[in-house]
Amino acid sequence: MSSREGSTELSYRVASMDREHASQLSLFNDLKAAVRSGAPDSLVYALLNELVEHTNLHFLSEQLAMKLHAYEAYESHLLEHERLLLEVQNLKHSLTAGTATDKQSLIEALRSWLVVHIQTADKTLAEYLSTRAAQPGT
Repeated sequence: MSSREGSTELSYRVASMDREHASQLSLFNDLKAAVRSGAPDSLVYALLNELVEHTNLHFLSEQLAMKLHAYEAYESHLLEHERLLLEVQNLKHSLTAGTATDKQSLIEALRSWLVVHIQTADKTLAEYLSTRAAQPGT
């Protein structure tokens, strides 16, 4: 996966989602670069905490939009969000406990999962929201 992902490939004409996705991917890239360069743990933890905060806010934003527009796949989408947050928390714990032997691989695996989520579940959600926005009275 290229580090350029997040531009037009992952843009679905829902401005808030597109901005949030770009920010998430940028944070993942920053975290990966920090680990690759051997940055101090304090910086790695700060970046990871920023990623966790941003991801929580992004997911809440999506979940609100799904609820407001009666999105039929809300439950399955919510489960995906919960799964990623659990994986991020596991990564955070592994880094804190010093048990993450290959930090870069863990971070890349999470980033790859996020990209797939954006390309599938979020793309479907964005299409749904775009359709709803185009309908008068919704």
